[in-house]
Amino acid sequence: MGSDINHSSVTTCSATLKFTFCDNNLCISNKTTSIFYLYFVSSKCLFIMARNKCEDLASAFDTLSSDLEVPNASDVVFRHTWCIKKYNRAIKKKETLDSPLFDCSVNGFSSSWNISVRFWKGANGKRVRNPIVICLNLVKCETEEPGQAKIRFQFGVWDAVIKHWECCPMSRVALNLQTTEDLLSVGHRDLSILKRHIDTNGNVSMMVKIQIIQSEEEMHSLSQDLARILSHSDSKDEYVDCVVECAKGTQSKKKLQVHSLIIRARSPALASSLKESTADNNHIKYHLDLTELPYDLASELLRYLYTDKVDSPETNANRLLPIAIRFSLPGLAALCERALLESLTPANVANILLLADQCGCDTLRKAALNYCEDSTEIKENVHIGKTLAWRVMELVNPELFLEACESLGSSSSNLDSPTFHSDEQL
Repeated sequence: MGSDINHSSVTTCSATLKFTFCDNNLCISNKTTSIFYLYFVSSKCLFIMARNKCEDLASAFDTLSSDLEVPNASDVVFRHTWCIKKYNRAIKKKETLDSPLFDCSVNGFSSSWNISVRFWKGANGKRVRNPIVICLNLVKCETEEPGQAKIRFQFGVWDAVIKHWECCPMSRVALNLQTTEDLLSVGHRDLSILKRHIDTNGNVSMMVKIQIIQSEEEMHSLSQDLARILSHSDSKDEYVDCVVECAKGTQSKKKLQVHSLIIRARSPALASSLKESTADNNHIKYHLDLTELPYDLASELLRYLYTDKVDSPETNANRLLPIAIRFSLPGLAALCERALLESLTPANVANILLLADQCGCDTLRKAALNYCEDSTEIKENVHIGKTLAWRVMELVNPELFLEACESLGSSSSNLDSPTFHSDEQL
């Protein structure tokens, strides 16, 4: 067997002593005193003991695993970021690109995933490099109890110019979960990689968010039970005691009927709007006037009151935020602010800034101004253009307009172009 040899050196105040360990014996290349000899022998023994201890700890840690335990799995969002270095060179050299595996484990369900990039082929059989096909793959799955689950996922690509994630629409798919190591492609999207997505080092960063909704578990959660009560409420339900009236012309055939107890508990402002009903119905005691809201918006408001959630917050946030402020619903306001923050783009920042200022949302307002300040794309288009939102801001809130101009590092006279041409959108 070969000798276990380690070469090292120690620098002292007078010289550098070179030494070699051969089969746990110390050999010093220069003449030294016995003091140094004893020092190095002791060091070697301590090193061996520490190394053995570390190996014991490592072998022990090999058996450990981590898992999240939460009341509702759907409350957890897993996010994984993948940086493709030297992107243009990578897609030229490789036919396919695959990210490292990443794990998503929650409530006894363990899974390994990856992101992959594939390419379409044109009529001539050659690869089309843009748009790419980005895929989400379930590589391995372990579950204590097989069952069906809904998977929500969303891809995104990093805009290296304005330092912001551009997100694709949310996708949903139902899966039968069982212990398996068979690769399963969960879904894919076409994605155009543009110049703004490639950073100064030539890298491209992609992201995926994943929510795992275990159907049986979610079926018995409080929010789901309340959602079912709301969706099935009618005059036959003896506990339903309030009718909601929406804007004329938007009322659905199905009336909005709710439980006044939940309205009172969730929003004192809405509770004060409850009026005694004159309807000829023994169960209906109250009437809630929401005639300033269309049916779909009133439905989302009620959905939030019952479940703490709204459907497609990224779509409804700009309309729900003023309602949340009006009816003193801080949770709904925070939900809307998060959705608006994630949706900031050069084309909509003026609208969001104006909305944040009108609603008194300081966090969102500061974020929009910081976005203006940090956005290279907006600064390079100093003729950002007086779109309708900028013109309205200048008329109704000139102070905010000037503050936005200061964040951009420009004067209001620079905002004279008739239109603002935002970069291509995904």
